[in-house]
Amino acid sequence: METICQQLSPDRDLYRQATNGSLPYKLVKRAKAALLFEHTAVARAANIVNSAVSTVRKWYQRYQKHGIAGLKDLPRSGRPKVFSNRVKLEVVAIVCQKPAETCLPGVTHWSIRDLVKMLPGLLDIAKISAESVRKILKEHCLKPHRIEYFLTKTDPDFFKKAERILDIYQSPPEDGLVISVDERTAIQVLERLYPGRPLKPGYPEKVEFHYRRHPTFTLLAGLSVQDGHVFGRCYRRHTQHQFLDFMVQLAEYYRDIKLYVILDNLKTHKTSLLRNWLADQKGRIEFVFTPFHGSWLNQIEIWFNILQMKCLRRMNCSSTEAGMAHVLNFIDTWDTHYAKPFNWKYTAADLQDMMEQKPIILPGSAKI
Repeated sequence: METICQQLSPDRDLYRQATNGSLPYKLVKRAKAALLFEHTAVARAANIVNSAVSTVRKWYQRYQKHGIAGLKDLPRSGRPKVFSNRVKLEVVAIVCQKPAETCLPGVTHWSIRDLVKMLPGLLDIAKISAESVRKILKEHCLKPHRIEYFLTKTDPDFFKKAERILDIYQSPPEDGLVISVDERTAIQVLERLYPGRPLKPGYPEKVEFHYRRHPTFTLLAGLSVQDGHVFGRCYRRHTQHQFLDFMVQLAEYYRDIKLYVILDNLKTHKTSLLRNWLADQKGRIEFVFTPFHGSWLNQIEIWFNILQMKCLRRMNCSSTEAGMAHVLNFIDTWDTHYAKPFNWKYTAADLQDMMEQKPIILPGSAKI
């Protein structure tokens, strides 16, 4: 957002004050709305600053008429403020620290109830209400109950590896097939102890809560990117020997054609046993590895989600062997009735744009 404002702003003084911390948060938001309004669509400006279109237009008009002073609140009636700006900033400082670092060992994040209880002892105030705490948090856009996950990119060749996979998706090679391969490990087989009740008008299907656990199994599957067909095999264990057996059967299933196999960086995909077998193929099978922390680029992950929703979620089998047969039956059904290539739209240009964007710290998206 700062980069956009800097590029669009005709008023460097307003941009400097909006980004160097000399303006309070709410004035920074209003200043950015005013900067964006004149040089981009009002709907896009409203989306960037997370405000209504009418609000963006209002602050732009006030800024045009009164300058920076027009971004401040107008005088209004009402009782005097109970807490000064100094107290509010002290509350903000406390909220931005971990509770365990101040007064609540073992507590990972603040709640409004915890703040109401602990703030009087930490600040020079008699008491503070939950609504006052909520208003202070909202004013400074603080949401301690939320977190946002991020992943540190550790692969120096991340873009190079990802770009090749995305280019293969966009323009599949004409001399062979692209097979997206991965494992769905630890598939749990559950057997309900008593029969369920079928779906009927006004009532959903009912499933017995109690169940018996049977041993887990692993599904190894390969998705043909060009046509959407799936080749799968189930195993009790998941070692290099099972993976090699799967690859031998996959190579036999797609005989006399070159295969580009997309894989993640699991250790069983890079053993000496597998490398020796791959060398014996004399170039007919080529492994294309995703970058580290880039398994989301593997299209088989999309199919695994479909498998979970349509096959595994309500699976009720009396043994592990029955569970394996159930999954293989779904693969046959998929190939017969559902198989088609996924409409993959994410390109290397999209990835480049994402990697070049400057990270912006915003309230998190994962509620705990």
